[in-house]
Amino acid sequence: MDEKARTESRDKKGTVIIGISGASGVIYGIRTIKILNELGYHTEVILSKEAKKVAKVECGIDLESFFNGLNSVVYEEDQIEAPPSSSSHIVETEGMVIVPCSIKTLAEIANGIASNLLSRSALNFLRVRKTLILVIRETPLGTIELINALKVSRAGGIIMPASPGFYHNPQNINDLINFIVGKILDLLKIPNSLYKHWNSVTVNRIPCDQIS
Repeated sequence: MDEKARTESRDKKGTVIIGISGASGVIYGIRTIKILNELGYHTEVILSKEAKKVAKVECGIDLESFFNGLNSVVYEEDQIEAPPSSSSHIVETEGMVIVPCSIKTLAEIANGIASNLLSRSALNFLRVRKTLILVIRETPLGTIELINALKVSRAGGIIMPASPGFYHNPQNINDLINFIVGKILDLLKIPNSLYKHWNSVTVNRIPCDQIS
């Protein structure tokens, strides 16, 4: 990170590291970064090669070009020398979220394999007991994946399936995406109104009325 980016980071509320792996659901990662920036947080983004391919298929965008328009510092997964690879850097952050988190990335973290910047950074967060959130989108989960998720959980990480609820009366896909992003912010202890929290919800049957 250059000096200008470091200065901008200090001027903001805090820094959150976001990893985007090659799982389906790249829109979750994109929305999380946009919302954090809008809320005044600095984001450092780690992109996997597979994430770029998925973004083109699912969203029709070039991720690198997309992030050029945002106030984020972006790293490639093979930039193993980047700041997030050091525990001395991440101790100053609010946490790390891998969203979406692929089964491959989960497996590497669970078994201590630091093959790239994404898994290495996540392992650093576990080492220093900082918030690490893995937003798993794959389904179904087999025994091996469940064991790996348990390993990460026991090591201090948070396993958060991308499983949107319906009690907040979602009207469209945007509402479902915001539910997951809102849950991520909740875990980071960042106040948000992206979805109606349970104590302010009036449940109705709108989602059920929309199916045949």
